[in-house]
Amino acid sequence: MLGGLARFWTRPAVLFVIVALGLLGSFGLDWVQADAAMGSVARERGAALFRLIELTRNWNAGHGGVYVPVTPTTPPNPWLEHPRRDLRTDDGRALTMVNPAYMTRQIVEIAQQAEGIQLHITSLKPIRPANAPDAWEASALKRFEAGTAEVIELIPGESPVHRYMAPLRIREPCLQCHAKQGYALGQIRGGISVTMPASQLLEIRTSDRIRSAAVHLLTLAIAAALLHLLFMRNRSHVAVLEALAADQEQVIHDRTRDLSLANQELERQLADRELAAAVFENAGEAIIVTDKAGNFVEVNPAFTTMTGYTADDVLGRPVSILKSGRHPPEFYAAMWQGVKENNSWQGEVWNRRKDGEIFVVRLSITRVARIGQAVRYVATLTDITHSKELEEDLRHRAYHDPLTDLPNRALFTDRLRVAILQGERHGRGFALCFIDLDSFKPINDTLGHAAGDELLVETARRLRLGVRAADTVARLGGDEFAAILSEVGSRREVEEVAERIVADLARPFILQAGTADISCSIGIALFPEHGQDSDSLQRSADKALYAVKDSTRNAYRIAPDGASESTPSP
Repeated sequence: MLGGLARFWTRPAVLFVIVALGLLGSFGLDWVQADAAMGSVARERGAALFRLIELTRNWNAGHGGVYVPVTPTTPPNPWLEHPRRDLRTDDGRALTMVNPAYMTRQIVEIAQQAEGIQLHITSLKPIRPANAPDAWEASALKRFEAGTAEVIELIPGESPVHRYMAPLRIREPCLQCHAKQGYALGQIRGGISVTMPASQLLEIRTSDRIRSAAVHLLTLAIAAALLHLLFMRNRSHVAVLEALAADQEQVIHDRTRDLSLANQELERQLADRELAAAVFENAGEAIIVTDKAGNFVEVNPAFTTMTGYTADDVLGRPVSILKSGRHPPEFYAAMWQGVKENNSWQGEVWNRRKDGEIFVVRLSITRVARIGQAVRYVATLTDITHSKELEEDLRHRAYHDPLTDLPNRALFTDRLRVAILQGERHGRGFALCFIDLDSFKPINDTLGHAAGDELLVETARRLRLGVRAADTVARLGGDEFAAILSEVGSRREVEEVAERIVADLARPFILQAGTADISCSIGIALFPEHGQDSDSLQRSADKALYAVKDSTRNAYRIAPDGASESTPSP
């Protein structure tokens, strides 16, 4: 017992390490995502400015340029070669043509003055020397020619900036000015680089990382406190149960030893019926005496208390009336063979009471044979049902989720292993489904953790109703569930189950704290198409799951990516 408890003490530390590693991984992901979010915002800003400039240029080019009055800020463009570059109106007002490049430079000056944003139109073959690319722009232009669609980069320094650049392609109106440079329609003529101050986005990224660190540290502290409390309570329970089990085993051992001695005493003093009757009548355990054919000859009062059968109910009838149906014929054959070879047998047997209730006993059988007397078998029965129930309860807790009562990850892993072995042995296919709830965290944030737990319990109920009785539904942790759909006949059968689950979880959840709307994403791997072992099947299902979460959500996908996807109708 002490060894078992010693092993138990190490479990909180192991689980805490697992939780800490999980939170560390989550923090690392948040750290990377903060960088990605900043880059995404910078890219969207740069792309929006580029698209605005590009649309303006296209409009200008589509109209063959526009004319504006000649002013100190809009003098004639010395780099524009056009026969109608300069015009004069009927009233004598001087006008000059503003082509796309000239107009872009005007917009650049306005943007730089208003937002501090620098835009630069450039080309590897610029007409205007001021449009020559710097080293970064030249590298980007070469990447455009190699097929890159856009370039975004953070340039660190005292005043950090984000630089964004996208290519400009030759359109029909552009050929009026650039055909002589050898460009053809659709070719990359150059690009527009956008230089944006990055300080504000860097401050937001730093703030997000600090907030993430604080949240994860707080979560780790709460998890440590909860784990400590949980294992302190469980530790005391386990200690009590182990002590109880040890005491009961000792009691059973002592009772069995005592009963064996009593049986021996009955053999030696069979002639003394008064003593035998006293022992028989007052024994705390049930005692049965049968003939050689296995029919009841005598039973004591404890037998009636234990089974509900009176002596009149059983005398002359076979002991098989106590059979529970839980043991195969081979079990009883081996039991009687042991009695025949050793004159005794001990073991655990499941029996049935008169009212139909199943119970388990520690059974001890002794063969009694005296010269000149008929062979008798004396059996003693000690009810150990309560001990078995305690063992079963401990086993259930070890392999089931305490909130939803679904199988936990350990039991799920074992059932997946069994499904693979059966699939290999009998050539049967099955489906592995990873089910992740979408938008579950806001439920906890807005309605509270009790509502989140209530939603998880209802989710488990809907999942169980959405599959067959032979299928397995498990909770792997948090808002992550899994299912094993056994013996599926076709891909369409799997899709029907997935469609039903997606639809069921999309229905509103009526909780005590309010109504919640969520959805789910499902990644599916088929055996043996997407893997013939546990690791490869789980990788395939996980990859399919994240493909759904990165796209539409509220849907399912069968591995490999793009093989099958469906979204429920609204």
